[in-house]
Amino acid sequence: MKKILALLLAMLLCVSMFGGCKKTDEQENEQQTNEEMTDAGNMVSADCKGSVLAWNLGIDSQTLDPAWSNTADSMSVVNNTFEGLMRDTGNGVQPALAEEIPSQTENEDGTVTLTYTIKEAFWSDGQPVRAQDFEFAWKRCANPETGADNAYLMNVLANYEKIAQGQADIDELGVKALDDSTLEVTLRQPTAYFNELLCLPAFMPLREDVVDMDGSWAKDPQKAVSNGPFTLAGYTEGKELVFQKNEQYWNKETVNLDYIVARMLDDNFAPVGMAFGDIMITDGEIFQPENQTDTEGNVVEVPQLPETLETTTVSSNRFTTLVVNANTGNKMLNDARVRAALTLSLDREAAAQAAGGEAMLTMGGEQDLLAGSSNLSKAQDLLDEYFEEAGDDSMDDRSIEIVYLENDKTSAALETVKSAWEALGLSVKLTAQDAQTFQRSRNSLQYDDLLCSVWEVDAPDQQLYLQPYLSSNMQSGCGYSNQDFDKLMMEAMQSEGSARTKKLSEAEMVLIDDAYVMPLYRDTLTVTSDSAKLSGWTVSANGSYWFGNASLTAE
Repeated sequence: MKKILALLLAMLLCVSMFGGCKKTDEQENEQQTNEEMTDAGNMVSADCKGSVLAWNLGIDSQTLDPAWSNTADSMSVVNNTFEGLMRDTGNGVQPALAEEIPSQTENEDGTVTLTYTIKEAFWSDGQPVRAQDFEFAWKRCANPETGADNAYLMNVLANYEKIAQGQADIDELGVKALDDSTLEVTLRQPTAYFNELLCLPAFMPLREDVVDMDGSWAKDPQKAVSNGPFTLAGYTEGKELVFQKNEQYWNKETVNLDYIVARMLDDNFAPVGMAFGDIMITDGEIFQPENQTDTEGNVVEVPQLPETLETTTVSSNRFTTLVVNANTGNKMLNDARVRAALTLSLDREAAAQAAGGEAMLTMGGEQDLLAGSSNLSKAQDLLDEYFEEAGDDSMDDRSIEIVYLENDKTSAALETVKSAWEALGLSVKLTAQDAQTFQRSRNSLQYDDLLCSVWEVDAPDQQLYLQPYLSSNMQSGCGYSNQDFDKLMMEAMQSEGSARTKKLSEAEMVLIDDAYVMPLYRDTLTVTSDSAKLSGWTVSANGSYWFGNASLTAE
């Protein structure tokens, strides 16, 4: 029965993607090709026996090389095939290959040193994992000659900026293997969230004798080696990846799955795959798909979705704010009372609901720095006070333009902003821009009034939510500058524990009070899984799945 359902699903996919399946002899040729690939050491899903998780990866990842991996799909693969010094499986950062979390030792020049002792572990081909593998991987990623997308993450390491500017050699980067099991790391300044960063692909170890410059090794089952709970066993372009339990994994006793088949179904066919039982877990919320038509024009009834499907929602690291151009020529927006009125009147709950996110009253702190989601009465009082002082000249100067990257969810959220501000007697124009125009607007402050900014942090730390708005940072998108804010942030970066948290909260209060930055909502990640079949998985705020502790229910 399962084979029939799988065949039906394959037929439906052919109808969608190619307008009709090929002839039977061509299907036989494809089967023969798959068999040849299997014989050559490239597994396909039909080869998988035992406990097999069928997961919808969604797309054929552009890269699986950790130095370039920065999208949820590829990060999920790396998260399950590699093991770094630290790992977060949903309960906070814990040591993985590191024996323990070391303390930071401050040096006279302001840098700090951490020394990690690495557990005894092995690569999937049986070779030992060494501290030198970490040193090589980090330097490869940071090296300007590599051109890795994740190179910027290495800016926490000592001398990275000089290396990036060509003023220092890559060997001067703040990472050094003292011996096979000891890794010395030097950070350019105290970095409270550094161990969170160590969970990211960029900081995974790599074998110098395996990797190549274009990253093709990572998708080749004959070349790829890994040190995580699973290893790449098969790849069929545009169709699936097959991962096999890594018997060399240091913690293999906790791994319950024998195989993972990562399918590549788009949003239209994920519900069909879930209905036919061809996948057990996928991104997004799943609704009952309609019946399909096969290659003969016959209606194929799609089964009802299992009643055991569960939707899980996780807060993401991506948040949306409204920022005011600090150089705006709009007299109204130059007045602090008007900016305060605008942020007070926002209905963040409505905006979040429209965008499928959650309301954000702060920039990552624990305090509710804004009283409630909307305060129209106080906002109106502040506006009336401003316009009364401005006199008749202000009557024709009540228009505001918000530019944003064209997106249906963002557009829906901004409609709630428009309604709130028009209720105050203002005229609001929403201007959608394509990616190139929006990037120019944001990076060069080429917009008149406000911009809807989307920012994603690499770790869930309050400092990273606030850091873009330092005067020295060109990434704010609004040109914000406040010496008091800068001072508090610098003090926070040099502090630890509760003292650091206090300084960050004070800095955040300054930012919120200035109201050049208006928090709006945080994105959420939605996952649908069949709880009757699968348990023990987690997904992180950056969208990375973890299946190292997942289990399937025996049928």
